[in-house]
Amino acid sequence: MLWPIRRPIPFPALLLALGVLPLNASALTVNISKAVSSSAPVAVPSFGPGPAGQPDIASIVRYDLEHSGYFSVINPTLYPDDPHSAAAIDAAKWEKTGALAMAVGKVRQTPSGYVVDADTVSLITHKMLAGRRYVCNAEGYHMVGQEIADLLYQQITGEPGPFASHIAYVDQQGSHYDLDVAQSDGWNARSILRGRIPIISPDWSPHGRQLAYVTYQHRHSVIYIQDLANGQRQQVPDQGSALSAPAFSPNGRYLAFAKVWERGRTELVLENLHTGHEQVLTRQGTVNTSPSWSPGGHHLVFVSNRQGSAQIYRMRANGSHIQRLSYAGGYNVSPSYAPNGRWIAFIHSYRGVLSLAEMRPDGNDLQVLYDGGNCEHPSFAEDGRMLVFATHRGGQKVLGEVAANGKGLHFLDIAGQANEPAWSPG
Repeated sequence: MLWPIRRPIPFPALLLALGVLPLNASALTVNISKAVSSSAPVAVPSFGPGPAGQPDIASIVRYDLEHSGYFSVINPTLYPDDPHSAAAIDAAKWEKTGALAMAVGKVRQTPSGYVVDADTVSLITHKMLAGRRYVCNAEGYHMVGQEIADLLYQQITGEPGPFASHIAYVDQQGSHYDLDVAQSDGWNARSILRGRIPIISPDWSPHGRQLAYVTYQHRHSVIYIQDLANGQRQQVPDQGSALSAPAFSPNGRYLAFAKVWERGRTELVLENLHTGHEQVLTRQGTVNTSPSWSPGGHHLVFVSNRQGSAQIYRMRANGSHIQRLSYAGGYNVSPSYAPNGRWIAFIHSYRGVLSLAEMRPDGNDLQVLYDGGNCEHPSFAEDGRMLVFATHRGGQKVLGEVAANGKGLHFLDIAGQANEPAWSPG
């Protein structure tokens, strides 16, 4: 039996109380963006202590940036001093560290929580890029660190950062299954569903307020859509057929999923979530599954065995103009379309192991990102530059994260057997 968690999920709330930008901040961002390589050196001095038992702000920011695949954090032992504001930085000293930019700030405890001031500074122009003040409680403190990492990330790359977001995943411990939601680095995990029935294939709605997932009822798979705030859920009508692999459209109006028909034939179906109208999209092969939407919602990629082995195909959202994308290897499954439209991540049979790979939306430029084996269920962050996936290490099911450029590979510290990850849209 499964028990939805019906209390509101108090995701860490923070109030952005102050935002200050110099008049020429946009020009500074462009200048820095042109100057950096794919591993831009940055520095993050101490912000001071926060709540007991939690990493300090500087450690959170360093961790996120170092593991993003696009930054290298200068070793703090090489820092010439410990400034806590843009005005306190001696640029001449800091230039010698090789850093292109810095995030500096301080934490102040108040009777109701914490106030965190943060400045991002260019060591190329010697000017402040952005200043922010965050007001939070102890629970929201960790998210503030991720907001600051996003702030520096955006000033350097010109694109919003992926850190102040969430991942959903299934945590199995013995015969118990939990559908959990945590921050992007695995911190502050909360269960939204628990029980003894397996849960698979979570997928976020585009606004991040709902999750669709697959579980089992009366011996066949069903899809539920659950509200994260109040725990209420509704079942997608199945007419007695097994359903799997739900995928919300980018506008939230449709749900694509796989539906089993007579004699095990599995086809992709598109349901209008407002009217309940269903449209069958595929009619070839015995198995068509694992849909993933293009950013604009005009196309779907999916897996089919219509030409023998499991391969990845692309079609228009109305089921027309189907074309095969994957040819290398005899087994390619679980496609995930990057929200920026640049890549499709998938599981690829590479040298006899199930590896994490990516290719361009036209099927070209295949690259293996991780060949550690037993990889499953890749999912991109909203910026399309990082992704999360499941794999096995030391006999455990674990979640890994890696950048689309193949750098920054790391594994999240999550207890139990973590699987089926999905990165939130923000």
